[in-house]
Amino acid sequence: MVKCTFTGREEHPHKGIHLIKNDGTVEYYSSSKAIKNARKLRRDKRKLKWTEAYHTERQKAKVQVEYKAAEKSREESKKAEK
Repeated sequence: MVKCTFTGREEHPHKGIHLIKNDGTVEYYSSSKAIKNARKLRRDKRKLKWTEAYHTERQKAKVQVEYKAAEKSREESKKAEK
């Protein structure tokens, strides 16, 4: 199973579009939609809701917000103790 470079979707090695660059790197795309958004339209995969990168980015942001809120409450409890 190979992972799509743009969407992060798992595909069988014989499906999809395989782009081999001059430097020897191979990019796998699961669909024409993925290759159009990546190569032609040059869209950021972290800003499209149907990509895996979008969901991981949002999850990281959610964890960071929760961490900052917990840190703030710890600081407030320390001030209350004094």
